[in-house]
Amino acid sequence: MPSPLVPEPVTAVESLLRGITGFVCLSLSSDQGPSPCSLSQSLSACDVGIQLQFTEQTSRQVFRRSVVLVVAIEKMKKASKARPFTDDDLRSIFDTVFETISFERHNVTHAVDSIYRYFRSISYEIRDTDQKCFKLEAPAQLVAMHLQGPNIRHQVKLNMALYRPKSGTSNQGSMRFPVALGIKGRSLYLSCVHNGKQPVLQLEEADILKDVDGAKLERFIFYKVENESTAQFESAAHHGWYICTSPQNNQPVSVTNRLGEVFITNYFLTQSKR
Repeated sequence: MPSPLVPEPVTAVESLLRGITGFVCLSLSSDQGPSPCSLSQSLSACDVGIQLQFTEQTSRQVFRRSVVLVVAIEKMKKASKARPFTDDDLRSIFDTVFETISFERHNVTHAVDSIYRYFRSISYEIRDTDQKCFKLEAPAQLVAMHLQGPNIRHQVKLNMALYRPKSGTSNQGSMRFPVALGIKGRSLYLSCVHNGKQPVLQLEEADILKDVDGAKLERFIFYKVENESTAQFESAAHHGWYICTSPQNNQPVSVTNRLGEVFITNYFLTQSKR
């Protein structure tokens, strides 16, 4: 008695292929109606020709999916004639048909422009809110003191170099502008440096006339913060530290990070006419 026929196991690949071959039946001809397809349930059905039909109602997305299916079927036809179709063949088709997205990893750090672009210079007379002026004492020390009568000639005028805010740091709402503060008639500029314990203010000889490289010379840059009729000067190299004067007369001009306490950090600026 002949043994009953046992169907061969159907792999996931074969099941998918049969579903595709049973689904795709299109015509390329634009002047003829769609031609019916007759596909058998075996993989040898890939020998049947495949046609495409274009219609005005077909969206681009539907058309793209149709083309993908056709290309997949053509790949299957070529593979099935030479040898049995395997899962690796299907993966190869998917790699060919579907767009591959490649990822590249780059260890790049975006460097923000550190150059302060020079704009112009303005000469100012400066006094703190206690009406103390700046005076230069030997060898290179600024003090704040009350000057009256003939002594007013000892008042230091500041040559303020204005710079354009760097990209991403402009804040018109708070009126913050980078400046360099020089002693008018001298090559001395205020700088904020770290002495090992905390930032300190000092005078340095420098030739700061145009652009300033913040990577090397940021100690000379202060942010002029305007508050109604007065201004504050915050160190660009040491954020939170402001140029200050002592409530006592004839004391060095320095920096502090304790606003609104003992030291004075607000100044009146009057543009100098000479």
